[in-house]
Amino acid sequence: MGVDDNAFTNVMARWNLRHAAPVGAGAVDERERRRWLELADAIVDGYDAQTGVYEQFAGFNALEPLLIADIAPWRPLAADVLLRHERASTAQVLNQADVLMLHYLVPDEVTPDSLAPNLDFYEPRTAHGSTLSPGVHATLLARAGRLEHALQMLRLAARIDLDDVGGNTAGGVHLAAMGSAWRALAFGFAGLRPIGNALGIDPVLAPGWDALELRVRFRGSRVRSGWIPSR
Repeated sequence: MGVDDNAFTNVMARWNLRHAAPVGAGAVDERERRRWLELADAIVDGYDAQTGVYEQFAGFNALEPLLIADIAPWRPLAADVLLRHERASTAQVLNQADVLMLHYLVPDEVTPDSLAPNLDFYEPRTAHGSTLSPGVHATLLARAGRLEHALQMLRLAARIDLDDVGGNTAGGVHLAAMGSAWRALAFGFAGLRPIGNALGIDPVLAPGWDALELRVRFRGSRVRSGWIPSR
């Protein structure tokens, strides 16, 4: 809250404008549709071509540089619990993926090959204080080929309630975290990705796994995907 030019907000707005323009053909004034595309092209996304990193919001890079991975006794934990709200709000610390959500949700909207540098920059600054964070990181780490770390995050996402990681499972299970664990398997390790009317599959097998198999329905067709050893 209270920041300008948040990268996630701006890029998602750009994605919506670009996808709305062709849908609106014939239903929206042509000048307005062109204006949508002009606005989309003009939106600031905070990308630095030299580092390959998206600045989370305008001014983020000027905040106190802190690697929460170095100062936290363990993760996950809430950043404001460790640092108190006042310091957490003026430091480069996060509770969950933000810029990385762009690579997670709209990978075609970010600069190619920018996943690795953004993982390198943001993961050590992330406290994973949100139960949604480990599953997202597991997905992206698997896509990046960092399988040991991806498996660590997947285990954390899968056991958030089994181990009562946050001490709050009694108040209700974390359904979104459960969903993020499945998505890590499907869109991370199994490498599923819609590409137009086709389904791309680019699986990787985590250390210690003998096989990975998922059955999904894509555009009305049943698909069996994964990494299955020949029998």
